[in-house]
Amino acid sequence: MATPIPGNRAALDARSVAAATGGVLLRAGDGRVTRGVTTDSRAVTPGCAFVALRGERVDGHAFVDAAIGAGAALVVVEPGRAPSDARAAVVEVGDTLAAWGAIAREHLRAWRRASPDARLVAITGSAGKTTTKELCAALLRTAGETLATTGNLNNRIGVPAVLLQLEPRHRFAVIEVGMSVPGEIADLASLLEPDVGVVVNVGLAHAGGVGGSVDDVAREKGALFAAVREGGTCVANADDRAVMGQLDRAPGRRRARFGREPGAEVRLVSREPAGLEGSRVAVQRAGRPTTFTLPIPGDAAAVDFVAALAAAEAAAGELDDGRVTAALRAVEPMAGRMQVRRAGGVTVLDDAYNANPASMRAAIATLGETREGRRVAVLGEMKELGPSAAHEHETLGEALATAGVALLISCGGLADATARAAKSRGVDVVLAGSAQEAARVAIDRLRPGDVVLVKGSRSVGAERVVEALLGGAGREGR
Repeated sequence: MATPIPGNRAALDARSVAAATGGVLLRAGDGRVTRGVTTDSRAVTPGCAFVALRGERVDGHAFVDAAIGAGAALVVVEPGRAPSDARAAVVEVGDTLAAWGAIAREHLRAWRRASPDARLVAITGSAGKTTTKELCAALLRTAGETLATTGNLNNRIGVPAVLLQLEPRHRFAVIEVGMSVPGEIADLASLLEPDVGVVVNVGLAHAGGVGGSVDDVAREKGALFAAVREGGTCVANADDRAVMGQLDRAPGRRRARFGREPGAEVRLVSREPAGLEGSRVAVQRAGRPTTFTLPIPGDAAAVDFVAALAAAEAAAGELDDGRVTAALRAVEPMAGRMQVRRAGGVTVLDDAYNANPASMRAAIATLGETREGRRVAVLGEMKELGPSAAHEHETLGEALATAGVALLISCGGLADATARAAKSRGVDVVLAGSAQEAARVAIDRLRPGDVVLVKGSRSVGAERVVEALLGGAGREGR
């Protein structure tokens, strides 16, 4: 499910790369400006730059000679790894991953210098950041050309790759910021220097990697607010105390709150569910109420919408209702994120991309709003929750029962604790040991008219269940 690194046409020269990265220019080459920069030797084009990243399984330095042979005019390497081939300019840096980010930051700054009205929106959150990003980008496209993160390019490799795609034609950039280790958001935010920083919510996603508590996650997420540029805006969830508690890290910055709280500048006044078709949402901003049709099901999506609207208007100024409506009509389903798919008489809610307690509860609640047939869930374990993992899985049993789920199929691991808790509340359950086995059980047990939610952490591979259902769903079940 990883997203390929996109190409770019960023203009670089060896001296500016050395200056941006704090590196040493070992070889100046012919002094020409390179066009494009990549970390993949297979993607090298004549005249581009190649940054040799060290990964857990692959060291890019092993491919430097191949990159030069393919036409790379500039290579960025770590100490002692300079190539013998003298055809390319060489910049030596202490850490090529840090250099990759520094090159992207300098490219971003050049974009800003060339376009004084350019604005960058950075979005993070424990759940819903991708939906918020997609909605914000759709809204901003009504005001100007917009570059947005694709797929899961939200980490130390992906964010610079997105930034390097910026061109003068872009007026806005909407960047998703993820987190898996301490300090990651702070590092990425220092590259982005956002004009608008958005924290959608704070929950236990990846809590195990940063200390284990909601406070630990809030501290990491709040680093985005701390990096907002002077004159910029912090967009905060007014209903989330952990988010609001981080605003003090950005003194002097403008604040825009979203949510259901009466004081929110962009307030979700009410929502009328329309099953799998989405919702009718009443929104109040600048004291003026408006109703919009949101084509994404569930309450969480409605909150993501007001977050996106607050962010877009912080970047572009007030958007008239016609533009907002047009943007919502243009929103496309997102693969693996509450995507409604149908096959063999069965409706699949494909939310298999990832899972944490907040997103899992939101997905279960959305399943509970369906107006169609029997409600079924195929759930995998939620990873990286730290000491709260067992408790968080067990408490989902009540949520499943409340949502009226008739059948739960577990993919194993701690999802079995969810299943046992659900069974004690009257839900029919099947314990499957893996996503593959869960797919076989689902195909056997599902019947026409069923609506099935599929969700789990990425490493569970819950997308295999979706693939199997779309290929063989709908046979008669017991």
